[in-house]
Amino acid sequence: MLLDEEANNLLKSVLSHFNPSYGLGNMSPSIYDTAWVSIIAKDNKWLFPATFHYLLEHQDPSGGWESSSTTDSILNTLSALLSMKRHESNDSTLSDRIRNAKLYLASQLNSWDVSKAERVGFELTIPTMLSLLSELGIDFSFPQRSFLMHLNSAKLSKLGPEMVYQIRTPILHTLEGLIGHLDFDRLSHHKRYGSFMASPSSTAAYLMYASVWDNDCENYLKEVLSRSEINGKGSVPCAWPTTFFELSWIMCNLHDGGFTFKNLNSESVSTIAEILKEGIEAGNGVVGFALDVGEDADDSAKAITALHHLGTHKSLAPLCKAFELESHFQCYPYEPNPSLTAQCNILSALLEVGASEPTKDFNEEKLAESVVEAVSFISGAWWTTNSEIGDKWHDSPYYVYLLIAQSLSKFMLLFNQGHFAGSPEILLQTKTPIALFQILIRILQSQRPDGSWGSCEETAYALLALTKLASLPFISIMHNTIKKAVLSGRDFLQLNLTDNQDSGDRVCLWIDKVSYRIPPVSYSYILAALRATAGSIPDSTMVYGELDRLILIPVKRVAGFLHFYRKMPLFQECEDWQLLAYIAEGYLYRPILEEVRNSVFGREGMGKESYMEYIPFGWTSANAMHKKYSCPQNCFVLMAITLINFQVDEFFDSMVQDQGMAALPTLRRALDDIFDALNLGRDIADFDCGDGPYSHMVGYMHKYVSFIINHPTSQNAAYYDKTHLRRELKAYLLSMMQQTEDNTVYATQLSWETVMHPAASYLKWVRTLASEHLSGLYSAAFFMCQLSPGVDVFPTPELKFIAQDCATHLSVLCRIWNDWGSMKRDIAERNINGMNFPEFANMTEADIKVEMRRISDYERRCLHASLAELRKRAKEVMGNTQGDSLADAFNLFFGAAEVHNAIYELKDISAWKLSLLNGQ
Repeated sequence: MLLDEEANNLLKSVLSHFNPSYGLGNMSPSIYDTAWVSIIAKDNKWLFPATFHYLLEHQDPSGGWESSSTTDSILNTLSALLSMKRHESNDSTLSDRIRNAKLYLASQLNSWDVSKAERVGFELTIPTMLSLLSELGIDFSFPQRSFLMHLNSAKLSKLGPEMVYQIRTPILHTLEGLIGHLDFDRLSHHKRYGSFMASPSSTAAYLMYASVWDNDCENYLKEVLSRSEINGKGSVPCAWPTTFFELSWIMCNLHDGGFTFKNLNSESVSTIAEILKEGIEAGNGVVGFALDVGEDADDSAKAITALHHLGTHKSLAPLCKAFELESHFQCYPYEPNPSLTAQCNILSALLEVGASEPTKDFNEEKLAESVVEAVSFISGAWWTTNSEIGDKWHDSPYYVYLLIAQSLSKFMLLFNQGHFAGSPEILLQTKTPIALFQILIRILQSQRPDGSWGSCEETAYALLALTKLASLPFISIMHNTIKKAVLSGRDFLQLNLTDNQDSGDRVCLWIDKVSYRIPPVSYSYILAALRATAGSIPDSTMVYGELDRLILIPVKRVAGFLHFYRKMPLFQECEDWQLLAYIAEGYLYRPILEEVRNSVFGREGMGKESYMEYIPFGWTSANAMHKKYSCPQNCFVLMAITLINFQVDEFFDSMVQDQGMAALPTLRRALDDIFDALNLGRDIADFDCGDGPYSHMVGYMHKYVSFIINHPTSQNAAYYDKTHLRRELKAYLLSMMQQTEDNTVYATQLSWETVMHPAASYLKWVRTLASEHLSGLYSAAFFMCQLSPGVDVFPTPELKFIAQDCATHLSVLCRIWNDWGSMKRDIAERNINGMNFPEFANMTEADIKVEMRRISDYERRCLHASLAELRKRAKEVMGNTQGDSLADAFNLFFGAAEVHNAIYELKDISAWKLSLLNGQ
């Protein structure tokens, strides 16, 4: 394929549809908009009969107008059913179609999860259509109707009619959702070029509900239909025209892929540059997706960037003035929730345009401020979002990955060259590199055997993202894996392209009122991906700069750990590159873990803390291996609590146990006093640790309790979860003291092979004192506080019970393998170990391990049964989405525990006292 020739053909084809009066647009047909246009009547006749015929031709045998999205299927079928009911009096053959559509809708609405819907104005349009159908004798009842109507009321309460009449807002794109709430005769002044924000359905609603016929609107819809006939006679897109959106995205994509505009057709390039320039100037520095439809930050940023690539510089000041808020950029005025991809496109504009051509009205100081704001928002969103991160303008996660990879990679590379030196270190050293590394892992892990990531368009997104990520120094360890994935993906694209400037995809990925596809834009991504992967993949191994002092992934250490983890059956299905990636990602958490390391306990007298390198892997591997993807914040909180727990264990094994039983009464009294104060709602910041011989130990314990209690995770928790954590925390510390006391008695035995007079059987010990002593129960309580700030994580007593039962089984498993891994250290320190209980007396070490494995397998079966029941009941009580999400996050805790169990089966990673290491 001659890529320059293909790019020229694409530009020529797009420009051939340009109408100087309206613009251009190539969106796919929308059943939803087609249905609304089909309802328009003039002089007692249907104005556009071809649209109704198009609807009937596309009714599915299921009775509905199906889409890959349930929300789209509902929107399409509701609007088509409304049209058929309006046409019914003139067509007696529609009864079967209407009956089938009703049955289909009832089924779709019954299973619809409203909380997962992300379509422009759906909370307005769907209730309105339900109301209009009710007037025609059709009513639907479904489980989440009350939730939908709650969203509807909330949206309407923010949309005072007077505001709509007076101000041009994005709601003009969805007027059909406000039928019955607005006087349409008071909206005519908002019309531009015969439409309301270039929406055929919104314009159709105006024609039907305004008292005076509008010829401009009729002519606009006629133009839309004539331009859309290429997609089928009578078809209507969900927006037309989309001039600036299409041209700016296409030009940015070609540039990002490596096309040089001077090598392309000069007439096409200059025409596009002129169209974009006129649009930006008409909007005084900002622009919408088409001329005079209302400006937005996303299209403005892309148009400014495209013009920059085309050699025309426009200031970023109007963009920032119009859309920059205190913490982020809004895409449209009055929007309820920000768009992540819009932040990425804005950041790319700031970096591409602002960093290379500063202006008087947008100097370096202002640029740095806006850049840090955008980077903070993007990396912060990734840091706190569980599962796949989404966006309101696009259905594919790979589009989000691409835009984050493009914008944050550019930021990191500019910093590496000496720019933005004043940026917060946590962004540069932790949050941004973790986001980028996790995106790399997710892309690589989701590549299909045929080399694709689904459709050709999504494959192009993934390939472009990989080429951007490959340029980062801290990702060089993954270069060979990236290269292999890119070559396979490129082969897929080359094998699956058609010859008509269409990817051949029929999947609709872009979001408006319904999802849509836009073939020229899709094809530009594919051409960009083919050009970007035509040569060698960037190799950053020789790239040096400012990042070297902040981010360290020790290649030799990673290789050594790969050899170690490869021994574990737990990872037998993982490829080497996956283990390599999980290990490498763990090192990105090290700087913020180092801050935790010295926050509570002193490190004097302790040996090397080997667990510092093992802890992160437990959580990064558990998080990525099962592809559930809990957020980095959850992982870090769990890493931090794991680290502190190791130190608590060292504190009791070294400092407390060295004092024998003499210190324990003092510590118990202090612990009671601390928790009594907490339970009475008192601040323990000024707690008196005393001045006796054990006051320094009381001080450490107080500092530790304060660390847990004052941690944001604890502070933000609901009352029940917070008090449950306090109970488990106190039980944990009491168990540490009891274990210290038991160890002291055990150390006086003449032989240490068997505990002579245990207080309980092995089962009772391992499920009570031993489990509490290992910190699993209190750590689970801590994580529960993290999962749902402000409200009870588990809303019913049953779910609370099952969750705590899961934690108990897990703690037993952890205790078993902790005992196995620390056997030699426990013998040296004279600590009670589970293998010293009478149940294992007179058995060889090999036999003990066999029995412990059998016991652990039993506990694991119990755990998995409990986890399955937790998921089942959580979905029934909380809904499928929330129940699954909570169960997935909870599983992270158990998955990492299994990793740490596997580590302990092979190696004790606790820090020994230096005296024991030296044989004293």
